[in-house]
Amino acid sequence: MQAEMKNVIQIVLFWLILGIFSACQPSVSTLSVRQERAEQQLSLLAEAIRSGNMDSIWFISQDHPAASYYVYGQHRWVFWSDNSIALRPFKVSETDKWVEVDFDNARCLCRWTVVEGYQILAVIPVEWHIHDFKSISDSFSFRALQESDSSPTSWWQASRLRAYYIICLLLIGLMVAVGIFGLIKARGFRNLRLLAKVTYLVVTLIMISFVYIFVMSVRYVRRHYQERQIALLQEKTLYIQSALQNTYYWSYELSASDTRSLNINLRDLAYTFGTDINVYDLQGRLIGSSTPQLFEQGFLSNLISPKALFTRAIPYTGYEQVGSVRYLASYTDFLNISYVRIGYIGVPSFISTDEVNSEVDAFLTRLLPPYILIMLIALLISVVVVHSLTKPLSALSERMSSFRLGKEDNHIYYAYEDEVGELVKRYNAMVDELEDSARKLAQSEREGAWRTMARQIAHEINNPLTPMKLTIQQLRRVKGTERFEEAFDRATSMLIEQIDNLSRIATSFSSLAKMPEVKVSEVAIADKLTAAIALHANNSYHIPIRYVGPDNGVWVQADPEQVGQVFTNILRNAVQALENRKDGDIIVMLKEREAEVEISFSDNGPGIPEEIQEKIFTPNFTTKSGGSGLGLAISKNIVEASGGQIRFTTSPKGTTFYVTLHKIKHISS
Repeated sequence: MQAEMKNVIQIVLFWLILGIFSACQPSVSTLSVRQERAEQQLSLLAEAIRSGNMDSIWFISQDHPAASYYVYGQHRWVFWSDNSIALRPFKVSETDKWVEVDFDNARCLCRWTVVEGYQILAVIPVEWHIHDFKSISDSFSFRALQESDSSPTSWWQASRLRAYYIICLLLIGLMVAVGIFGLIKARGFRNLRLLAKVTYLVVTLIMISFVYIFVMSVRYVRRHYQERQIALLQEKTLYIQSALQNTYYWSYELSASDTRSLNINLRDLAYTFGTDINVYDLQGRLIGSSTPQLFEQGFLSNLISPKALFTRAIPYTGYEQVGSVRYLASYTDFLNISYVRIGYIGVPSFISTDEVNSEVDAFLTRLLPPYILIMLIALLISVVVVHSLTKPLSALSERMSSFRLGKEDNHIYYAYEDEVGELVKRYNAMVDELEDSARKLAQSEREGAWRTMARQIAHEINNPLTPMKLTIQQLRRVKGTERFEEAFDRATSMLIEQIDNLSRIATSFSSLAKMPEVKVSEVAIADKLTAAIALHANNSYHIPIRYVGPDNGVWVQADPEQVGQVFTNILRNAVQALENRKDGDIIVMLKEREAEVEISFSDNGPGIPEEIQEKIFTPNFTTKSGGSGLGLAISKNIVEASGGQIRFTTSPKGTTFYVTLHKIKHISS
C-alpha cells in the first residue's frame, strides 16, 4: 500500500512520458524496425569475421543492439552478446531469413548467417515464457521473489509513513495555494510589496532546498542499500572462490565429468553462504550449479555473462535480466592451488524491490517527523526575519509619505546599528537639514517680500512727491506777483489730487499687509455679483456691462465681506482695459454646476501680452501708471482661501476671468 502511495506520481509520469515518446516515434519499438536494424548489425559482424577482426565483434554487438547475437564455429559457441535466452539446438531450414523458434524461456525470431566457416545467429525475443521463479523452492538468490507478496514493512510503520506523506502534501499544497492566491490578487510578482516579494523568494528557496534534500536522501538510502548488497555479494564471491580453490587445488581443467561432484560441493557451499553458485569452464559454458534445475527447466542460459568473458573484466559484478526478472551477478576466476585459472565462478543475487522499499520506508519513518518540524520552524523563522528586516523600510515609507514641514516629529526611531539603522540615521539627518533649510528659506522669503514691498511703497510715494515739490517751488517763485492767485488755485487743486493718490496707495498697501482673515460662510453670490455690476454700470468710460444669470440666490461658500472686493477688482480692470475703445463691451455670466458655481468676466479688449501673463497675480505688478498692482493678488488670496479657484484666458480679441466657488445647499434659519 505504501509503495503505491510513494510511486503513484512516478508511475503517472512514466506512462505519460512513454505515451509521448511512443506518439512521437511510433515505429521505434516495432518488430520490423528491430529486424532491419539487426540485419544491418549482422552485415557488420560478417564483415568483421571476414577481415579476421574478431575483437571488434563485441563493440559492434553492443552498439544499440536490436537483437542478441551468437557466433558458432569450431564446433562450439565462440561469441554471444547476451546470455538471457536459454538456447537449445534447433533445425535450420534456410539461412538469411527470419524464422520463429520457441526456446524454453522465450519465443523468438531467429536469423542464421554463414560467414567463412562461422554461423551468426541473431535472436529477437518476442514473448517471454518466464513469469516468476516461485517454482524454484530451493533457490537462495531468487527466494526474495517468492516472498514479495508479504511486505517487510509493518502495518504500523506503513500507517505512520502514510500520515507523514499526507501532512507533507497538505503543507506544501497549502503554501502553494496561498502563494498562487497572493500572486493573483496582486496581479503578478512585480506588483507585490517588498515584504511579500522577499517572503516569496525565501519560502520558495527553503521549499526547493527541503525537497532537494528529501529526494537526495531517498536516493542515497536506496543507492547505499544496493551498494551494500553488491559489496556483500562480492565478499561472498571471494569466500566461495577461496573455498573452491581449497577443494580443487590439484585440478587443471573442468569438464562435464566433474559436473556431478561439483554440483554436490556447490550445494553444500550454497547452504553455507546462503546464495546460489554457478561454475563455468574456460569457454564460458556451465559445468556445475547449486541449482541445476534453473538451467534444466530453461529458466536461465547455460552461458556465462559475455561482459565477464569477452571484456576480460574479471572480477566483474553487474546486472543481468531474463524477461522481467532483473538480478545481480558477480563473477570471478576459479583458481587452483597454483593460481591457474581453470574456470569461472558466478554468484547471482536478486535484490527485492520490497526489501529496498522497506529500507527506504524505515529511513523515512525516522526522517519525516523532524523533517516536517524543522521545515515549519524554518518557514516561521524566515517569515519573522523577513518581516523584521522590512518593517523599518515600511515605517520609513509611511513616515516619508506623511512627512510635512513644520510637523512636530518627523523622525524614525530604530535602535539597531545595522544597514537599516544607517539608512534611518541618514533619513533623520536629512529631515533636520530640510526643516532648517525650510526655516531659513521662509525667513529669507519674508525678508525679500518686505524689501520688495518697501521698494514698491517708496516708488509709489515718490511718484506724486515730485510734482508736489515742483508745484510748491513754482508757488514760491510767483509769490508777490499778480499771477499768484491763479497759480495758488491750480497748485492747491493738484496737491489735493496727489494727496488723495498717496492716501489711496497707503490704504492699498495697508489692506495687503493687514488683510483680515477670510471667514467662510454661506453667501448669496448672485446678490453680491449684481450689486457689484450695478456699482460699475455708470462708469466714467460709459462701458456697458451685461449680466447673464440669476438675479439673486445661488448659495456658495465664501467670505461675504470680501467676495464683493474680488468682483470690484476684476470689473475695474475690465473697464480700464476698454477705456480707449468706443465699442467696448463687458459680459458677466453666472453658471451653476452640480458642485460648483462659475462666474466669468469677459471683455473685448486687446488682451494681456504673453510676456506678462505669468505676473498677473503677482503682488505689486501693474501696467498702469496710477495702479498699485495689488487688486488681483488680493482677489486671488480671497478666492483660494474660500476653497475656490481664479484663472483667466486671453487673446487679442479679449480676456475672460473665471471665478469658481464651491456650491452649497442653503438651509434657512
